[in-house]
Amino acid sequence: MLRPVTGNLARLITAFALFMACLAATSNSTTELASGAQSDPPTAQKTHVYVSDFELFASAAAHPQKKAAAGEADKKQPNLVYADTDATTVQARRTMDFFANTLVQLLQKEGYTATRQTGNYPPAGVLLRGVFTEPDAKNRIRRALLGGGSTAPRFILYVGTFNLARQDQPLYQEAPVQSSDPRYGPVITLNAYIPLVKYDVDKNPSEEDVRKICGQIVSHLTSLISKNDLAILH
Repeated sequence: MLRPVTGNLARLITAFALFMACLAATSNSTTELASGAQSDPPTAQKTHVYVSDFELFASAAAHPQKKAAAGEADKKQPNLVYADTDATTVQARRTMDFFANTLVQLLQKEGYTATRQTGNYPPAGVLLRGVFTEPDAKNRIRRALLGGGSTAPRFILYVGTFNLARQDQPLYQEAPVQSSDPRYGPVITLNAYIPLVKYDVDKNPSEEDVRKICGQIVSHLTSLISKNDLAILH
Protein backbone atom coordinates (compact mmCIF):
# COMPACT_ATOMS: atom_id res chain seq x y z
CA MET A 1 0.00 0.00 0.00
CA LEU A 2 1.44 3.38 -1.03
CA ARG A 3 1.89 5.94 1.68
CA PRO A 4 1.09 9.62 1.05
CA VAL A 5 4.05 11.88 0.39
CA THR A 6 4.94 13.91 3.44
CA GLY A 7 5.26 17.70 3.33
CA ASN A 8 9.07 17.70 3.59
CA LEU A 9 9.49 15.08 0.88
CA ALA A 10 7.09 16.95 -1.43
CA ARG A 11 9.11 20.11 -1.02
CA LEU A 12 12.33 18.26 -1.81
CA ILE A 13 10.82 16.73 -4.96
CA THR A 14 9.54 20.14 -6.10
CA ALA A 15 12.92 21.82 -5.44
CA PHE A 16 14.75 19.07 -7.33
CA ALA A 17 12.38 19.42 -10.31
CA LEU A 18 12.94 23.20 -10.40
CA PHE A 19 16.71 22.72 -10.24
CA MET A 20 16.68 20.28 -13.17
CA ALA A 21 14.49 22.65 -15.20
CA CYS A 22 16.90 25.56 -14.59
CA LEU A 23 19.88 23.36 -15.48
CA ALA A 24 18.24 22.33 -18.75
CA ALA A 25 17.43 25.95 -19.64
CA THR A 26 21.01 27.04 -18.89
CA SER A 27 22.40 24.20 -21.01
CA ASN A 28 20.16 25.14 -23.95
CA SER A 29 21.13 28.81 -23.70
CA THR A 30 24.83 27.98 -23.63
CA THR A 31 24.45 25.68 -26.62
CA GLU A 32 22.63 28.38 -28.60
CA LEU A 33 25.32 30.97 -27.81
CA ALA A 34 28.09 28.59 -28.81
CA SER A 35 26.24 27.65 -31.97
CA GLY A 36 25.73 31.30 -32.87
CA ALA A 37 29.42 32.11 -32.31
CA GLN A 38 30.47 29.22 -34.52
CA SER A 39 28.05 30.04 -37.32
CA ASP A 40 28.97 33.73 -37.53
CA PRO A 41 32.68 34.15 -36.75
CA PRO A 42 34.22 37.63 -37.13
CA THR A 43 36.29 37.99 -40.30
CA ALA A 44 38.64 40.67 -41.56
CA GLN A 45 36.61 41.01 -44.75
CA LYS A 46 33.65 42.32 -42.76
CA THR A 47 35.40 45.62 -42.13
CA HIS A 48 34.88 48.46 -44.59
CA VAL A 49 37.99 49.45 -46.54
CA TYR A 50 38.17 52.95 -48.00
CA VAL A 51 40.64 53.74 -50.79
CA SER A 52 41.89 57.29 -51.16
CA ASP A 53 43.47 58.72 -54.30
CA PHE A 54 47.20 58.07 -54.07
CA GLU A 55 48.77 61.52 -54.25
CA LEU A 56 50.50 62.36 -57.52
CA PHE A 57 51.19 65.97 -58.41
CA ALA A 58 51.92 67.30 -61.89
CA SER A 59 54.32 69.95 -63.16
CA ALA A 60 52.72 73.12 -64.48
CA ALA A 61 55.11 72.98 -67.45
CA ALA A 62 53.73 71.68 -70.76
CA HIS A 63 54.45 68.00 -71.34
CA PRO A 64 56.41 67.45 -74.59
CA GLN A 65 54.87 65.15 -77.14
CA LYS A 66 56.68 61.89 -77.71
CA LYS A 67 56.65 60.22 -81.11
CA ALA A 68 57.23 56.53 -81.66
CA ALA A 69 60.42 55.55 -83.46
CA ALA A 70 60.22 53.89 -86.85
CA GLY A 71 59.02 50.34 -86.53
CA GLU A 72 57.78 50.71 -82.92
CA ALA A 73 54.20 51.30 -84.01
CA ASP A 74 54.10 47.81 -85.51
CA LYS A 75 55.10 46.15 -82.23
CA LYS A 76 52.50 45.04 -79.75
CA GLN A 77 52.49 47.63 -76.98
CA PRO A 78 51.06 47.09 -73.48
CA ASN A 79 47.94 48.99 -72.50
CA LEU A 80 49.33 52.04 -70.74
CA VAL A 81 47.42 53.99 -68.13
CA TYR A 82 47.88 57.25 -70.04
CA ALA A 83 49.22 58.50 -73.38
CA ASP A 84 52.59 60.26 -73.67
CA THR A 85 50.89 63.10 -75.49
CA ASP A 86 48.49 63.84 -72.61
CA ALA A 87 49.02 66.92 -70.50
CA THR A 88 50.78 66.13 -67.21
CA THR A 89 47.68 67.03 -65.21
CA VAL A 90 45.69 64.49 -67.26
CA GLN A 91 48.40 61.87 -66.81
CA ALA A 92 48.41 62.34 -63.04
CA ARG A 93 44.61 62.20 -62.84
CA ARG A 94 44.39 59.03 -64.94
CA THR A 95 47.08 57.35 -62.85
CA MET A 96 45.29 58.13 -59.58
CA ASP A 97 41.93 57.06 -60.99
CA PHE A 98 43.24 53.77 -62.35
CA PHE A 99 45.00 52.87 -59.10
CA ALA A 100 41.95 53.68 -56.96
CA ASN A 101 39.42 51.89 -59.18
CA THR A 102 41.62 48.82 -59.64
CA LEU A 103 42.33 48.54 -55.92
CA VAL A 104 38.63 48.77 -55.03
CA GLN A 105 37.79 46.06 -57.58
CA LEU A 106 40.47 43.68 -56.26
CA LEU A 107 39.45 44.26 -52.64
CA GLN A 108 35.85 43.47 -53.51
CA LYS A 109 36.97 40.37 -55.37
CA GLU A 110 38.64 39.17 -52.16
CA GLY A 111 35.42 39.64 -50.19
CA TYR A 112 36.03 43.06 -48.67
CA THR A 113 33.45 45.81 -48.56
CA ALA A 114 35.49 48.45 -50.36
CA THR A 115 34.70 51.90 -51.74
CA ARG A 116 36.64 54.84 -53.03
CA GLN A 117 36.97 57.46 -50.31
CA THR A 118 35.61 60.93 -51.11
CA GLY A 119 34.90 63.88 -48.87
CA ASN A 120 35.37 63.65 -45.12
CA TYR A 121 36.75 60.48 -43.59
CA PRO A 122 34.10 58.11 -42.18
CA PRO A 123 34.24 57.41 -38.42
CA ALA A 124 35.18 53.73 -38.67
CA GLY A 125 36.86 51.23 -40.96
CA VAL A 126 40.24 50.98 -42.65
CA LEU A 127 41.68 53.64 -44.95
CA LEU A 128 44.41 53.04 -47.52
CA ARG A 129 46.38 56.19 -48.37
CA GLY A 130 49.34 56.52 -50.69
CA VAL A 131 51.81 59.05 -52.05
CA PHE A 132 54.13 58.86 -55.06
CA THR A 133 57.69 59.93 -54.25
CA GLU A 134 61.19 60.22 -55.68
CA PRO A 135 64.60 60.36 -53.99
CA ASP A 136 66.66 63.45 -54.84
CA ALA A 137 70.44 63.69 -55.28
CA LYS A 138 70.89 63.63 -51.49
CA ASN A 139 68.60 60.58 -51.22
CA ARG A 140 65.92 62.56 -49.44
CA ILE A 141 62.34 61.46 -50.01
CA ARG A 142 60.46 64.03 -52.06
CA ARG A 143 56.88 64.11 -53.20
CA ALA A 144 56.85 63.14 -56.88
CA LEU A 145 56.22 65.73 -59.57
CA LEU A 146 55.06 64.17 -62.83
CA GLY A 147 56.68 65.96 -65.76
CA GLY A 148 59.06 67.85 -63.50
CA GLY A 149 62.16 66.79 -65.44
CA SER A 150 63.60 64.07 -63.22
CA THR A 151 65.35 61.44 -65.35
CA ALA A 152 64.57 58.52 -63.01
CA PRO A 153 62.31 56.01 -64.81
CA ARG A 154 60.31 55.08 -61.72
CA PHE A 155 58.46 56.50 -58.77
CA ILE A 156 58.33 54.97 -55.29
CA LEU A 157 54.77 54.58 -54.04
CA TYR A 158 54.28 54.48 -50.27
CA VAL A 159 50.95 53.04 -49.07
CA GLY A 160 49.83 53.34 -45.45
CA THR A 161 47.03 51.53 -43.59
CA PHE A 162 44.98 53.63 -41.17
CA ASN A 163 42.39 52.77 -38.53
CA LEU A 164 39.67 55.40 -38.99
CA ALA A 165 38.76 55.17 -35.33
CA ARG A 166 41.97 57.19 -34.80
CA GLN A 167 42.12 59.90 -37.45
CA ASP A 168 44.91 62.05 -36.03
CA GLN A 169 47.75 60.24 -37.82
CA PRO A 170 49.15 61.69 -41.07
CA LEU A 171 50.69 59.71 -43.91
CA TYR A 172 53.59 62.16 -44.07
CA GLN A 173 54.65 65.66 -43.13
CA GLU A 174 56.67 68.19 -45.11
CA ALA A 175 60.17 68.55 -43.70
CA PRO A 176 60.72 71.82 -41.80
CA VAL A 177 63.78 72.64 -43.93
CA GLN A 178 63.21 72.71 -47.68
CA SER A 179 65.45 73.29 -50.69
CA SER A 180 63.66 74.22 -53.89
CA ASP A 181 64.16 71.95 -56.92
CA PRO A 182 61.87 72.21 -59.98
CA ARG A 183 62.23 68.50 -60.68
CA TYR A 184 60.53 67.42 -57.45
CA GLY A 185 57.93 68.30 -54.90
CA PRO A 186 58.82 69.13 -51.29
CA VAL A 187 60.96 66.94 -49.05
CA ILE A 188 58.69 64.84 -46.85
CA THR A 189 58.99 62.71 -43.73
CA LEU A 190 56.86 59.56 -43.70
CA ASN A 191 54.97 58.44 -40.60
CA ALA A 192 56.97 55.62 -39.00
CA TYR A 193 54.13 54.70 -36.62
CA ILE A 194 51.70 53.27 -39.18
CA PRO A 195 51.92 50.10 -41.30
CA LEU A 196 53.68 51.35 -44.42
CA VAL A 197 54.80 49.52 -47.57
CA LYS A 198 56.61 50.83 -50.64
CA TYR A 199 56.35 49.78 -54.29
CA ASP A 200 58.36 50.68 -57.39
CA VAL A 201 56.11 52.10 -60.11
CA ASP A 202 57.01 53.03 -63.69
CA LYS A 203 56.28 56.66 -64.45
CA ASN A 204 54.02 55.52 -67.26
CA PRO A 205 52.82 52.15 -65.97
CA SER A 206 50.85 49.60 -67.93
CA GLU A 207 47.44 48.54 -66.70
CA GLU A 208 48.89 45.12 -65.86
CA ASP A 209 51.64 46.75 -63.75
CA VAL A 210 49.00 48.57 -61.72
CA ARG A 211 46.96 45.39 -61.22
CA LYS A 212 50.03 43.55 -59.91
CA ILE A 213 50.85 46.30 -57.43
CA CYS A 214 47.24 46.56 -56.28
CA GLY A 215 47.17 42.78 -55.83
CA GLN A 216 50.21 43.07 -53.56
CA ILE A 217 48.50 45.83 -51.57
CA VAL A 218 45.44 43.62 -51.02
CA SER A 219 47.61 40.67 -49.96
CA HIS A 220 49.52 42.84 -47.52
CA LEU A 221 46.30 44.21 -46.00
CA THR A 222 44.88 40.71 -45.53
CA SER A 223 48.08 39.54 -43.84
CA LEU A 224 48.22 42.65 -41.66
CA ILE A 225 44.65 42.27 -40.42
CA SER A 226 44.97 38.55 -39.77
CA LYS A 227 48.06 39.10 -37.63
CA ASN A 228 47.01 42.29 -35.85
CA ASP A 229 43.27 42.76 -36.25
CA LEU A 230 42.78 44.40 -32.85
CA ALA A 231 45.14 47.26 -33.74
CA ILE A 232 43.74 47.71 -37.22
CA LEU A 233 40.00 47.25 -36.71
CA HIS A 234 39.37 48.56 -33.19
